[in-house]
Amino acid sequence: LSFTEEFVKFCTAINEEEIDLNLSKIRKTRCLNIHFVINDFIKKYKKNMLLYELFRMTYYLLGERMIYLYLSLLLFSAAFSETLNGAPKCDESDRSSTYLDSALDMLTKAKLHSHPCSEAPRPMDCAEVLSNGYNKSGVYTIWPRNRVTEDRQLEVYCDMETDGGGWTVLQRRGNFSRPNDYFYQNWESYKRGFGDIQKDFWLGNDNIFALTNQRTYSIRFDLVSVQGEERYALYDKFWIDGEDYKYTLHIKDYSGNAGDSMSAPRSEPIYNPLFLRIEGIASHDKQMFSTKDDDNDNSNQSCADMYKGGWWYNSCHAANLNGLYLRGRHESYANGVNWKSWKGYHESLDSTEMKIRPKNFRKF
Repeated sequence: LSFTEEFVKFCTAINEEEIDLNLSKIRKTRCLNIHFVINDFIKKYKKNMLLYELFRMTYYLLGERMIYLYLSLLLFSAAFSETLNGAPKCDESDRSSTYLDSALDMLTKAKLHSHPCSEAPRPMDCAEVLSNGYNKSGVYTIWPRNRVTEDRQLEVYCDMETDGGGWTVLQRRGNFSRPNDYFYQNWESYKRGFGDIQKDFWLGNDNIFALTNQRTYSIRFDLVSVQGEERYALYDKFWIDGEDYKYTLHIKDYSGNAGDSMSAPRSEPIYNPLFLRIEGIASHDKQMFSTKDDDNDNSNQSCADMYKGGWWYNSCHAANLNGLYLRGRHESYANGVNWKSWKGYHESLDSTEMKIRPKNFRKF
């Protein structure tokens, strides 16, 4: 096969999936070793000339920002001929640096001369909104790619400032003059979402399911106390199942400075003074969602009813970010906006945000 025929065959074989070509994987060897990463499966395609995409690709040029391209075979065929077709054989190791220079030159030309994809016309999350060049936090329209949303648009709040931006906000609590039990809602409200996305809100379990099942996401919890202290908890993997499975939570791989109140099982039981009894583990991983009218927890009582929120209760909780907005110290037990590993069960946080971003997000 000619180079062109071979390349077209290669593109067809992968069904035009998005390719992530990372220059850090191009090494100064006797031949260029180019790694194409397709759906987390690495294929090594070894050639003495570069391959380039006929369809949209994502590449990262020496740590610079993500750029979407439509590359033209005609535009670069001459350049390939000039720089690579006449190159000496690969077994001449002294030519390896020339190959690498050619690779960098070709990607630089691709960046300068190809036309950027006009903004991924329907971004599926705030990371794609950011890649389109919109770097101000605020409300944007996205199109989650999931059967539940049926390609409907969704208004979301994008955090473009925290740790490189690109975060789609799922929940926010704060002092917005709501009744303190505003988040003590029923199943249908939590399913569809409620509130004002520029103030306090829940995006909706159907929407969270649609978002977190279109790619692999991380979740960040940003927490602020009434004293103005700030903490965060980051979980490398996060998604929920659909309504048929009661929006079961999957969350793991904690890092941060707020302590792990979501995925860590308790090493010892805790005493619940409300019912004068010992309760078991409170990890929220793999727990179904519960509300005051749909009890799916592992307790003999309704955790949602006891602690006044909708959440992935176990029996019952180490985090209750949809509890009563009690703002500071409270005598009542564990029914506030609580994060056990930081402020315990008798101090309600001033503000919280839950936000997601693709796990493989690269800051620029």
